[in-house]
Amino acid sequence: MKKKLLLLATSAGVLTALVPLSVVFGSSQLSQRQSGTTQIAQGGTAVPVNQILQKLKGKTQVPIFIPSRIPLSGKMYYPTTAQANSYAISIDHKPDCGGTTVCSFGSILGQKGGEFTTKLEGVTKTLKNVKLAGGVKGVYHNGCGAYCTATLQWKTQGFMYTVAIKNGRESDVISIGNSAIQAGKR
Repeated sequence: MKKKLLLLATSAGVLTALVPLSVVFGSSQLSQRQSGTTQIAQGGTAVPVNQILQKLKGKTQVPIFIPSRIPLSGKMYYPTTAQANSYAISIDHKPDCGGTTVCSFGSILGQKGGEFTTKLEGVTKTLKNVKLAGGVKGVYHNGCGAYCTATLQWKTQGFMYTVAIKNGRESDVISIGNSAIQAGKR
């Protein structure tokens, strides 16, 4: 239970206020530039997958799943961290956000092993099994404290993947998760 609360708190720690989400994943022109260790993409368009992969490959043994698109508008920054058994991609509204709730939208996590989130007394608003692209089974969790965090988790071949967004909707995290699954291992 403590590990699950820590994972939820860690995911929530990298989340922040967000603009209203749209589920429009239409094609738009990608605008990218490199700024220090942070990748930037024009939101509502494609995620700068190649730039993110450069930061993760060779640093983690976890197969990397990155969505092709995220339902946002405005510039987004994608700082990454990687260890042998895990990786994290933050999705931030500002450079050098550091996961603070003021400027972070969400996160994408991959780890070796792991257990699905279970009902957390006083926090869980929604917890249910969902079916994702390719018949992958996932768990959707919406937990609320100071704000609500929509979380989607799925497992494949002994690895757990998590998409978490602050004040997000179930359809948003499922769209992001499906995009990552459909893109396949990177």
